[in-house]
Amino acid sequence: MSEQLREEKRKIEELHEVASEMEACHDKAEVYRLGVDAAEGILEFDICGIDVAENGFLVPQATSTEMPNDGYDALGADEGLAGRTYQNGESFLIPDVRTMEEAEPIQQQYRSILSVPLGDYGVFQAGSREANAFDEDDLELAELLTSHVTEVISRIDSQSALRESEEKYRTLVEGSHDAIFIHSEETFQFVNDRVGELTGYSREELLGTSIWEVVHEEDRERVRALVEERDTDDESNHYQLRIRTKSGDVRYVELSVQGISYNGEVGHLGSARDVTQRRRRKQKLERQNDRLKEFASVVSHDLRNPLNVAQGHLELARETGDDRHFEKTASALGRMESLIGDLLALARQGQAANDTVDVDLETVIRRAWSTVSTGSATLHVTDELDEVEADTGRLQELFENLFRNAVEHGGDVTVRVGAVDGSESTREGSESSGDDDETGAFTASDGFYVEDDGPGIPPEEREKDFEHGHTTADDGSGLGLSIVSSIADAHGWTVSVGESDEGGARFEISTA
Repeated sequence: MSEQLREEKRKIEELHEVASEMEACHDKAEVYRLGVDAAEGILEFDICGIDVAENGFLVPQATSTEMPNDGYDALGADEGLAGRTYQNGESFLIPDVRTMEEAEPIQQQYRSILSVPLGDYGVFQAGSREANAFDEDDLELAELLTSHVTEVISRIDSQSALRESEEKYRTLVEGSHDAIFIHSEETFQFVNDRVGELTGYSREELLGTSIWEVVHEEDRERVRALVEERDTDDESNHYQLRIRTKSGDVRYVELSVQGISYNGEVGHLGSARDVTQRRRRKQKLERQNDRLKEFASVVSHDLRNPLNVAQGHLELARETGDDRHFEKTASALGRMESLIGDLLALARQGQAANDTVDVDLETVIRRAWSTVSTGSATLHVTDELDEVEADTGRLQELFENLFRNAVEHGGDVTVRVGAVDGSESTREGSESSGDDDETGAFTASDGFYVEDDGPGIPPEEREKDFEHGHTTADDGSGLGLSIVSSIADAHGWTVSVGESDEGGARFEISTA
């Protein structure tokens, strides 16, 4: 997990803790103050405040300690950016308020601003004296904070309505965007329409049913333990859990529960919010960040060798004037261009190898060998290889990384390629640096191997070799065999590593 994600996770957890403090509040002013304190202390918004709609005006209720002494006055509920936020129920992230007419009236010293609606109650705003001070992550965290404030304020109103009249309470909660319910003795006594929408059950099906019938079976024990640890008649509780709908779908919810008196008995008022989409967005972002890091590593790793080949032959061309070095340079540059295209396509399309064709293995092997800086190492293709169904570019990348691994760890080695099913021809071919021409045939339908006569891989290191970043070479990147494993997985193949007859490394790729 990246540092940015860890920091965001920490802030979210601290905001939930503040939300628990808010749950114990019975006064709106105290909730507003806790909200601004959280924005200042957790989100690090130096200048911020909450304005609440009263009689057609947005009136300041709580401000941060860094707010200028002259502060700001109430303004019409339909004026400026705050009015627009309140009227439309829409959040705004303004990089430079001086470029926005809607931002007036505002102090000239402010440059950027966040403006977030506080439900139907008012507006939360954070300002900065610097332009571009806020980003989308700041906006999302501010919206999370305001949702907690709005939820508690709504609950205070709900409790007040309960004291005044059951009918007023029902009117309020039925119009809530949250799923609100009352339970006593662990059975539902009241649910609003949103509970039915969230769970898929009708009101009649839920009333009198145990609340644990809705909680995901794998979360029940954990939630029960939390309830036993924290539950008292006058204490609020905040949970994150999964529920299982009537149709069997799994949804993630944030749940707040407050002890109340209901029909003369001890009960609990709960409010649940569906956060499934938000959770999926977070998971998607984490996966995208992981893929981006791996993609950048693969690009830098696999482009290095054809670049070295091109640079080496270009230098030889300058020294000798031999045109064939320009041809080698052009070939290496062509490979780089092809590799970049393949990698970009991989980044856009995902990991699966969908564009497969029947590929002549020997052609791909020799092409891969020519793009790797192999020094005095030699390639021995034991037989004329048959075809295999694969993505040509990614199969070449697989061989390049296996050849590069053999040379980096063994130096002056002989690399052999053959079939894993034991059907190799007994005919021996000549050894060369990649220009040998051998005959014979075998089928590669079950897979193929790449082995060398180098120092080999100790048994305790073999599983680690496929881990991203693991290397035993002084100048190795630890990416080559990880890439081999990823390419094999993309084709539905398996890779194993063992020892060759000469004591070197032997990689077997099973395509069956």
